[in-house]
Amino acid sequence: MGLLIPASAATASPHASHRSAPAAVATPFPTAKPLPVPTFSGPPPFAQYREIHANCKVTHHLSDDPIVYPGLPGAAHNHTFAGNPTTNAKSTRASLLAGGSSCQDTMDKSAYWIPTLYQNGKVVDPTIVTTYYKSGVKDYRTVQPFPAGFRLIVGDMRTASAADFQGTWTCGGGTFTTFPKSCPSGSSLIVRLKAPSCWNGRDLDSADHKSHMAYPVKSVCPAAFPVPLPMLEIKVPYKLPGGKTDGLAYSSGASYSFHYDFMEAWAGNRQAELVKHCINGGRQCNGYGIDQHKP
Repeated sequence: MGLLIPASAATASPHASHRSAPAAVATPFPTAKPLPVPTFSGPPPFAQYREIHANCKVTHHLSDDPIVYPGLPGAAHNHTFAGNPTTNAKSTRASLLAGGSSCQDTMDKSAYWIPTLYQNGKVVDPTIVTTYYKSGVKDYRTVQPFPAGFRLIVGDMRTASAADFQGTWTCGGGTFTTFPKSCPSGSSLIVRLKAPSCWNGRDLDSADHKSHMAYPVKSVCPAAFPVPLPMLEIKVPYKLPGGKTDGLAYSSGASYSFHYDFMEAWAGNRQAELVKHCINGGRQCNGYGIDQHKP
């Protein structure tokens, strides 16, 4: 059965108080049809984990952004790219699929990018970029894969202050909303940021590259955004000499300007296989798609 999406409905996001909630309205962006969202007679079995790990090495740096400034090389602030080594201002899903991958699962040719971090003017690269694909809804059995060509920006470089930042910084056992004053020597400074995971069931992108998605409400997708997709959560660790955090700044601004971009380009049916096995199956799959404790 097809999904009926109310054109006038809107939903509030508990994680995005700095902007109004998106409404399910028509856009000029490419569209796709979702799979039917399955229903079950009872609650899902308990599963501590329902996730895939996309562990990808940094590949290159460019002042390009194929989502915000498509076809305009050098128009963006500098970005640190992971996943597909061919990503640039002219990238499309087709060009990404023709490229390679720095991820442990080389079928993941998606592009992941973040603003470049500097320390006293020198580039600081993450040791690895991990993007978790999780269930953001209670019934993890209903999550379906990202449709081909899906795009999303998570976070906002225009975030007003650390108090408005929706992610977290951690090091040495502490949790912060901005760069801490210092970290223990040998530890990593880690930023995490979660994405909305409920899709309007139609648009692969939107004018602000966010409004085709919404956050679950009480672990259930709202009526205007009825399709549960994987909840992305990025984890970016930086090894800083001596744990010193002085002189840190992003190409986009302060610590709370951190954000990330995602262009889907999984080859073949690999993403669908992993979503079914790892998320729908209640597993914690490593970067190769294996849960060693629950085969």
